[in-house]
Amino acid sequence: MNFSGRNVVVLGVADESSIAWAIARAFHAHGATVWIGYQQKFFSRVRMLLRQYADVQGQRCDVTDDAEMQAFFDRFRGAPIDVLVHAVAFAPPELFTEPPSAATPEAFAQSQRISALSLASVVRHAKPYLREWGSVITLSFQASERAEPMYGMMGVAKAALESLVRYLALELGELRVRVNAISPGPIETPAATGILMAFLGQRDLRGALRHDVALAALDTARRQLGDDADPVACASAAWQHVQQAFAERSAIREAISAEDVAGCALFLGSDYARKITGQVVRVDCGLSSSMII
Repeated sequence: MNFSGRNVVVLGVADESSIAWAIARAFHAHGATVWIGYQQKFFSRVRMLLRQYADVQGQRCDVTDDAEMQAFFDRFRGAPIDVLVHAVAFAPPELFTEPPSAATPEAFAQSQRISALSLASVVRHAKPYLREWGSVITLSFQASERAEPMYGMMGVAKAALESLVRYLALELGELRVRVNAISPGPIETPAATGILMAFLGQRDLRGALRHDVALAALDTARRQLGDDADPVACASAAWQHVQQAFAERSAIREAISAEDVAGCALFLGSDYARKITGQVVRVDCGLSSSMII
């Protein structure tokens, strides 16, 4: 695929291991002019990435700050956007570790605002600059369709996000702009590691997690690294076991990588997918449709 002469915007880059960065790199490798948006708290990490890719442009773009979003998208007045990637999600730790009935209105609202509603906010700011036959892509997860204890109330936010994709597809269809979501299998990212770290702080791990695969992964990681191991290292090691466990239950017994997701994003951003909109495309080796128990 050749994206030369096309402008691609990727929001949600946190560091080198983030799916957003894998997507940005993939479009860059195929000739696109790439712009990335990030939160200020990730600037030190993102700056290192921008030094490696001098022709990739980056600017702060907090999706909860209208002024920042306006400043970010105003630069595209003379350079319409061909592909817009929304890779943003967040929920307070207690929404992962506490039962749904314990969710506070404030925590629930924050997860919905950042993980779901922000897609609508981003589209509102980007809409004047989206080129005809452009593509908007967001990231979901299979917990949107079935309860995943490890994912907590973030699954509710992802369900809202997927519904929003369908409604935005109707809105932007009049402009011949499509809107789709990619739903990957388990991937180790900073956010994923953070979820397991939240559980590591619980006294009753089994009562909080209620997920046999994740429990087994954490137990294995602890045995390998020791009880005094660094929580980040323990959570990272556990995620590798989680990926392997789910790979063994999938039709294609392989783990999913950020590069696999980036490949799907390239397709959805290309002219080959110009008549695909309002869809959730699963990149999970068949995990969601043929999980082997």
